[in-house]
Amino acid sequence: MSTTQQPEPGTQPQPPIKPEPQVPAAVLPERLQDDPARVETEVGSVGLFDEDVVLTPSDDTLQWRAEVLQMVNWGGFSGRVAIDLHADATMISGASGVGKSTLLDAYTALMMPSDTRFNGASNDAVTGRARGAGQRNLLSYLRGAVDVVDDPRTGRPVERLLRGRDGDTWGAVAMTFVNDEERRFTALRTYYVPRRATRSGEVQMQLVTLDAAIDLATLEAAVPDRFHANTLKKLSPGLRVHRTYTEFSAVLHARLGIGANGDGAKALGLLARIQAGNQVRSVDELYKEMVLERPATFGAADRAVEHFDALESAYSAMRTEEEKQDLLAPITELHARKVAARERAAELDAYGVTATGDTPVRYWLLRTHARLLAAGVEANRLGRASVRDQLRAADRQVAALSADLDAARDEHRDAGGASVARLDGELERERLLREERRARRETLLERLAPLAVLDDDGGERVDAAGALASREAFAALADHAEQWLAAHLDAGERLVAQRDELLAERYPLLARRTELQGERASLEGRSGRVPEHLHAMRREVARASGMAVSDLPFVAELLDVAPEESRWRLAIETVLGATARTMLVPLPRLEEFSAAIDSLRLRGRLTFEGAQLDLDGPDLLDPEQVAGKLVFADSPFRGWVQRHVAEPSRNALCVESADDLRGGGFRVTLAGQTRSGRRGSHGRGDQRSIIGFSNADALAEIDADIAALEADLRAVDERIARVESATRVQERRRVAYDALGTQSYDDLDVAACEARIADLERRREQILTADDRLGTSEQQMSELAARLEEARLERYRLDERRRRLELEHAELVDSEDLVNDELERIGRDGRVVCTEEQARRLDEEFRAAADPDDPEDLDRFHESSGRLQARLSAAVQEAQVEVEHVDRELAAIFRAYQLHWADPNLGTTAESYPDFARILADIEATGLPQRRAEWRRRLTEWSGQDLVPLAGAMSSSVEEIEDRLEPINAILRRLEFGAEKDRLRIRLRRLAPAHVQVFLRELRELSRGTVRDLDEAALEERFTRLRRFMGQLRGPAQGADPERTGERERLLDVRRHVEVSAERYDRLTGELKSTYRTLGEKSGGESQELVAFIVGSALRFRLGDEMRSRPRFAPVFLDEGFVKADSEFAGRAVRAWKGLGFQLVIAVPLDKVTGLEPHMDALLVITKHTDTQLSSVFRVSDA
Repeated sequence: MSTTQQPEPGTQPQPPIKPEPQVPAAVLPERLQDDPARVETEVGSVGLFDEDVVLTPSDDTLQWRAEVLQMVNWGGFSGRVAIDLHADATMISGASGVGKSTLLDAYTALMMPSDTRFNGASNDAVTGRARGAGQRNLLSYLRGAVDVVDDPRTGRPVERLLRGRDGDTWGAVAMTFVNDEERRFTALRTYYVPRRATRSGEVQMQLVTLDAAIDLATLEAAVPDRFHANTLKKLSPGLRVHRTYTEFSAVLHARLGIGANGDGAKALGLLARIQAGNQVRSVDELYKEMVLERPATFGAADRAVEHFDALESAYSAMRTEEEKQDLLAPITELHARKVAARERAAELDAYGVTATGDTPVRYWLLRTHARLLAAGVEANRLGRASVRDQLRAADRQVAALSADLDAARDEHRDAGGASVARLDGELERERLLREERRARRETLLERLAPLAVLDDDGGERVDAAGALASREAFAALADHAEQWLAAHLDAGERLVAQRDELLAERYPLLARRTELQGERASLEGRSGRVPEHLHAMRREVARASGMAVSDLPFVAELLDVAPEESRWRLAIETVLGATARTMLVPLPRLEEFSAAIDSLRLRGRLTFEGAQLDLDGPDLLDPEQVAGKLVFADSPFRGWVQRHVAEPSRNALCVESADDLRGGGFRVTLAGQTRSGRRGSHGRGDQRSIIGFSNADALAEIDADIAALEADLRAVDERIARVESATRVQERRRVAYDALGTQSYDDLDVAACEARIADLERRREQILTADDRLGTSEQQMSELAARLEEARLERYRLDERRRRLELEHAELVDSEDLVNDELERIGRDGRVVCTEEQARRLDEEFRAAADPDDPEDLDRFHESSGRLQARLSAAVQEAQVEVEHVDRELAAIFRAYQLHWADPNLGTTAESYPDFARILADIEATGLPQRRAEWRRRLTEWSGQDLVPLAGAMSSSVEEIEDRLEPINAILRRLEFGAEKDRLRIRLRRLAPAHVQVFLRELRELSRGTVRDLDEAALEERFTRLRRFMGQLRGPAQGADPERTGERERLLDVRRHVEVSAERYDRLTGELKSTYRTLGEKSGGESQELVAFIVGSALRFRLGDEMRSRPRFAPVFLDEGFVKADSEFAGRAVRAWKGLGFQLVIAVPLDKVTGLEPHMDALLVITKHTDTQLSSVFRVSDA
């Protein structure tokens, strides 16, 4: 092929690019830079080396090799480019970014599925979906994406393209293969890219095969039809257009001999991985990833799970029926309760419990009342007759006793009883006088009780009882009382004045405590130290202006004293105290704010200032000045506050003492004294500190002040209590002494009365002793008088009872008439009746309501009637509540049913009970038993036989892996390995992880078990165990928990149960020389030689040619192959690939050409024009 670049065919022809006269020396190996004649300008020249490496096959195997790779508009290659490949080994080199991987990606795009990742070398810098954003993809190759730049107008990234920005474009990739009989086969993909395409899926593609060579330049005729299949078929006889990649790849596999027994896709996949040059860390990883496919254990597990799903479905159906039954089981009892409650409500409603007017229950009550009244009238009649008889007898007895007493008195008078009668009269009067004096004495003693305590001045106690013992003592106490009253005339007024003074002292303390408590409550709900009165005004103006309180901070809340400068707080508070009380308003809203608050009447003066937001603060604040000792809150006002406090009128210089106040500028001392030139001030008042983010210190100060006030208040209260106690004592003494002045001793002399009574009793006794008849007559009169008094009392009681019975009779008769009138009215009306059954039930209810009282008690009839009414009303309410409660429970059950097993034909209210009752009846009658029988049948039929294939697959899969080794080892036995021409073999070692052994043991147990003779409990237990076991076998597609997917892989992937290593041994003696497990400890060359042997032999196996002398499909593309090997190791690796019969196409960077060139048959160099960004291909050959 001439190096002259062809014009881009298609709808967008481009001017031809003039060929470069020679390959720049900078892109050549050192040994060629001095001999430019060795560089030819045609890619299709003779090979670089003389030796013939294509061996004559020992059998009749026909081998296909890549002959010509053609591209149109692919990456940096514009127009048609054709690259001839050597039959044995071709090396492609060039500087970084010129397009080496672009050529290999063209082959990938042609041969591999669309999801195969492009450009293993360059795309290693990014991760993500194959051919996704951030990686080279089909669309970027076809349009020739060069770079990504940011659009200066939008700031969005925009691709720089070689073609396709302003119109449609197209491209194509083709590879022509040739076999030993010079027969050719071409695989081709065409692409049409619409201008609006934004992703690779929007590119229109055709898959083409042809049993001959084809020139892609002829495709330009099919561009107007967007490569329609009919148009393409007209370009060349025998050309076939395939509709799918599956059809396309099937033709490739069959014609080119890729894979055996349908393994072509796996073979191409391995070729793609080899081409990508992915890093391999160990022999085990290399073998498992590139040779071994997914074991059959997964398929066996999937089939077992599928069979088990039917069993589990039956179990789930059974459990569903059980859950339905459990859920619906209570509805029968609930419905019965509802029916009973409704019947009870209907019965009570028949009584007319809740109705007004004439009702059966009222009719029954009237009848019962009439019966009780009739019984009461009869009992009253009998009682009145009995009382009348008893009253007549009592009158006769009183008359007889009165006559007897009069006769006894006459006899006593005749015997001289007049003197005794006179003495009895005097005794009675003297006893009355004694009781009067005793009462006065007791009253006075009670009023004199306060005198028994000490006076305030320490005077002696007064013995009141002793003072009343004699006339002299009483006179002395009266004199003392007059003296005390005269001396303490104004003492009470002094105590009252003293108490008023203490109360006046207490009031400001209480007011201050209330103020501090309010301030503390205000500070607790927010940060900062701003006083409550300022905060209250801020809340009011914020509400009026519609702004948030947080948008109206005080300066004090936006700054604080730095912790290390805390000793300067007094000075800073002194300087900034006034400005700290300024509230800030965002400047854009100042006018709106000012207008909104103008009509407010605030309780105080609020200073505010409009502040510009998001200003930058001063660059540097002097730590010797006030502003430098502050920290500022992170807020939109931060810059304004920093500038504000940094103004010279506020940013005072902080000095230690007054001696340092001399000098210019504003200064402040630690003690808070300020001076500016000759003017100064000192003192701070009682204002609390206001500056700071946190109010913890302020709360502590308030707590201390409150504690001090509490102590002062306790002291004042104690003094007030003492004054009030003295006032009460003083008042009690005054009252006592006043009472003493109202009494005379004669009014209190009980002893004189008792002496007079004793004298009269002595004289009476003397008279009675002198005449026996008087004593006998006296006793007789006393007895008759007592009997007469008793008889009169009895007559009085009987008379009272008679009057009560007569009144009761009148009331009973009136009530009976009223009740009978009502009964007659109801009877005449005939609308209300009370059946015998209703009467019997009401009798029972009445007895229950009256209990524990007697229901026949007329006096309690109205009380019992009220109880009956309340009982029946409560029963009506209970019945209604019961119905509502049952309805709610039924609705809750029905909603739960619909939540689990939604059915649009079922409701969720209590009215749906019949439908759910039928469901429950069906479940209890047939549903659940049938489900259980079906589940038992399926469990019995399933048994463990469905696990037997899995158990066999677990062992046979490992054996199959072992079987795979022999063909590969047979290939390796024919290849010399290393400098000493040893041999290499693959060795497999079985592993026995504990979790796998447990799994296999359980698998064997479950696959052998039978369930025919198990009871229900044992069946449930076995099924639970089986379901847990099968859960380990489920994949994501079978509903497995994503967290358990790794567990399934560990158990079923038998590739993890073996370890693969490589062994180097002497070909003659068989002596083991080295074991290769990991490749990290080997040099780059050694590891790449080892990889070449293992991967090459694995590829032979995967291509299905392990028993042939050479593979039928020879091309192997390597991106940056052997870059870590020196010339010796690279040569041995290349010889290994060639010895295996493969055709190599290797892309390497420039610095690796020298080491690999001696072992290559052709060298291609790619260059890129720095201005046009177009790439060119040159062949390098010996002169």
